[in-house]
Amino acid sequence: MTTGDLAREPMDQLVSALFWVVVVAAGLAVLGLALPGEVGVAVAAAAVVVVIASPLLRVLWLIAAWWRSGDWRFVGIGCALLAVVAGGFALALLT
Repeated sequence: MTTGDLAREPMDQLVSALFWVVVVAAGLAVLGLALPGEVGVAVAAAAVVVVIASPLLRVLWLIAAWWRSGDWRFVGIGCALLAVVAGGFALALLT
């Protein structure tokens, strides 16, 4: 198995996972619009959380693929990106 095969296999799984993330987010958004009151707001908020979390999960997935293929430069860049996002989240919580 070549390095390209190792990197390509997780990408196929990633495409499938992202498809289902879009389906879940769309379903939650429609359900949030249809449900009345506090329940609808909570379901719509869950849809927003799914939309926000999916790129971060994609970066984690890519870091794992880069780790397996030995591309340490991209592993470092991905970890730095997650650190910046975590720092922004922590700063938002403090202010």
